Amino acid sequence: MKTVKNLYNRLNTAKDFKEKYPEYDPEDKKIHVLFLSACINESSYYRLILPALELNRTGTHAAIVNDIHRWDFNKMFDDYDNPIDYRLVQWADYVVMPVLFSDASYIIRDLREINSDIEFVMDVDFNYHELPDYHPNYNKLGKDLKDTLLANFFIMDILSAPNTSILNYYGQLAQKQSEDIDLYLERYANLLSHYTFEEVKQTGSETSERIKIGLLLDPSQAGDLKSIEKPLTSLMEIYKGKVELVIYGWTGSIADENNLLKGIPVRFIKPINFFDYHARLRKLDFDIGLLPLVNNLFNTSGKALTRYLDFSTSMVPVIVPNMQPFQKLIKEGENGFIASSDEEWISKTTTLIENADLRREVGAYAHKFVWENFSYTPKAIQRLRSIFI
Repeated sequence: MKTVKNLYNRLNTAKDFKEKYPEYDPEDKKIHVLFLSACINESSYYRLILPALELNRTGTHAAIVNDIHRWDFNKMFDDYDNPIDYRLVQWADYVVMPVLFSDASYIIRDLREINSDIEFVMDVDFNYHELPDYHPNYNKLGKDLKDTLLANFFIMDILSAPNTSILNYYGQLAQKQSEDIDLYLERYANLLSHYTFEEVKQTGSETSERIKIGLLLDPSQAGDLKSIEKPLTSLMEIYKGKVELVIYGWTGSIADENNLLKGIPVRFIKPINFFDYHARLRKLDFDIGLLPLVNNLFNTSGKALTRYLDFSTSMVPVIVPNMQPFQKLIKEGENGFIASSDEEWISKTTTLIENADLRREVGAYAHKFVWENFSYTPKAIQRLRSIFI
């Protein structure tokens, strides 16, 4: 994360415009892409910051992130102060912004008064219309906000997303809204980059005589964890004293608030700054990863793949639920395992607990698999470039 941390520090400390934005060169004959107001969180990192850094490795495109904010879980993009220097607007061929729940037509109007040739892209990281009822924002995102979000999508030139599930969903809504909506749908996936692992050690540092089972959760996933609470209870009873259960991204208070994990011994690792997320994950040195997700439209088009990538880059063998995208992704027993029932969560976790060689083999193959298929390869960078032409 060294490069990303340096970018954040430059954007927040540099006083001189050219020092703040060294990529700014109106005469470079490149295609210019301006990414608006990222945050230090997973979505901004994969959807705004990494694409900008990877575009700047090409000889055809120049990208600028105008600002990076410290992230507040309770805020949305609209809540941040987002001044945009008019010189960046004049420079840009494309402006990429995250989802907005307030009327974006005013921003577009103001920016087009400065540069009438700008193409506007809104990047949608999740399916906000299919939030599950256990998600903290389920009640917060009412009909009015969702309608405003849709209206914003429909006045963009391009709608981008990490997968075709999101694009198909909103593309169909656009067609129902009006056949005259001229909206291009473009996919660029959340991908691994070597920028992520700068200064991250290749091996973990924690040592333990117990098998360490890890879960990667954020505070919104109480319903997902509940889906495997019974298998966890059984496993911790069977392997009492031999297995340690670690939840990374939660605190015990979140479990208490949701009446979860009663009587199950768990070590909680609280959420940390995303810049340090992967280094901390590597240090935890998990032996097995469990990825509990309810099979709903929000999850199948959401963080499921990214969490699998997180485990696999650390060579941790993962057990996942029987849902997309895993049904197409997982080669059973080679780069992971799929569990379709409580019994399979127990049996497949047991197999990994009992077989250290299998853990190493599956973890190593998964690591190779994700870097070959879900990273910024030349083909993937060309795909990204093709969106901004």
